[in-house]
Amino acid sequence: MSDQPQTPRTLRSPDWAQARQAAFDAAAALPPHWLPLGETAGETLAEDLRAERPVPHYTSSAMDGWAVNGPGPWRINRGEYEQIDQRVAWARTEEPQLKPPRSLAVGEAAPIVTGGLVPFSTSAVLRSEWGLEDGDSLRLSPEAPEGAPEEGKNLRRAGREAETGELLIRAGTRLTPGHVAFAATTGLDMLPLLRRPRVTLLLTGDEVDEDGVPEPGRVRDAFGPQLPQFVHLLGGQVDAVHRVGDDREQMLERLTGSAVGAESVLDSRAQLIITTGGTGRSTADHLRPSLEDSGAHLLIDELGLRPGHPALLARMPEDGPFVLGLPGNPLAAMTTLMLLGAPLLAGLGGNVIPPLTTVRLTRELPASKTDRLAPGLAFVAGAAVSGTTITDLSEGADAQGTELPSAVALSRAGSDQLRGFSQANVLLLIPADGVRPGEPVQALPLPWL
Repeated sequence: MSDQPQTPRTLRSPDWAQARQAAFDAAAALPPHWLPLGETAGETLAEDLRAERPVPHYTSSAMDGWAVNGPGPWRINRGEYEQIDQRVAWARTEEPQLKPPRSLAVGEAAPIVTGGLVPFSTSAVLRSEWGLEDGDSLRLSPEAPEGAPEEGKNLRRAGREAETGELLIRAGTRLTPGHVAFAATTGLDMLPLLRRPRVTLLLTGDEVDEDGVPEPGRVRDAFGPQLPQFVHLLGGQVDAVHRVGDDREQMLERLTGSAVGAESVLDSRAQLIITTGGTGRSTADHLRPSLEDSGAHLLIDELGLRPGHPALLARMPEDGPFVLGLPGNPLAAMTTLMLLGAPLLAGLGGNVIPPLTTVRLTRELPASKTDRLAPGLAFVAGAAVSGTTITDLSEGADAQGTELPSAVALSRAGSDQLRGFSQANVLLLIPADGVRPGEPVQALPLPWL
């Protein structure tokens, strides 16, 4: 038997579910990496984070005042000045520092500030407004309540937030600034994170203007200003963006990479190349013949739905980068990126496949020739909600038998239109048979709102 891995078969015009799963299954997770805390917000934790020591790791004061041992009145122990080696004393420019006491005898008190290390044997901290100093003695002020200070009062005990070995943050958590701040308080400087797949964008078209209002017959670039951010929301990291003319040789050169130069070094890190336009089969479309010339293998050849029918997913030779070919029409490109790009990036990044949700349509949608992906607006109690909330509510409805979130398909949603998509929070998966009012349908939550 041959040890050579088998080339996966090409899926031709699969339905949305097959295409989505195939894109996810094609990817192998990249190894995690470690980043400094300042670069971790918004990233995904790769391993369970457990306390390496008690949090906090020492007992401190919760107030300005005096650490005391036992009931008052107290003798004030102000500590000792640090010992100076007389052989080098002549070279010192600063005054000796007063070091607070490490422990307190019964009946002693020591001045302390909020967050200060509490001396051993401290029974409580007396807040500053409840004490009166008289030389080296301390007594309660008239304002102090009877019995002050209570045993253990105003002490922040070591381990009060977490004990050694306790689970702090679970693997798979998308880190917030709160998570990062907490990790810092535990003494960590770096965290293990799922690696964002590196992405190169190839934006095609001789007729595309990057700014202003295009002349009739030309079009404004709708991809360059937002695709890097869209890819980031889906878990990828765009390293390079290249403009490619409607030319087969240019496309082939960009797909295969130059032999030298800074751009080739940067592009060589890419696990995914995303192209826009040129996915059809006319003489003006150059992606497919360029992939064939490069020896790439087609994983998905067109989709059995609209918009996005001419899309493709390929793999460059020798386990090279994936190539996701988005159609040139803007809505078709966006729906394809959600259907194929999102699961592919999730697989490469070591995440689970993005969850689907279920919504109930409020209006009828007629039958059509194929399944459709339609921009939709999902809402609860009349208010639009985020994709994550929609998923949570949908799962809760399944478990508890409550009402599903409602949704409507938005107008102005042709393959070349973006107005409907700009208002959407889900992509509705509409079967070719259409949908009657009140029927449930599956939906892809969009990663914003």
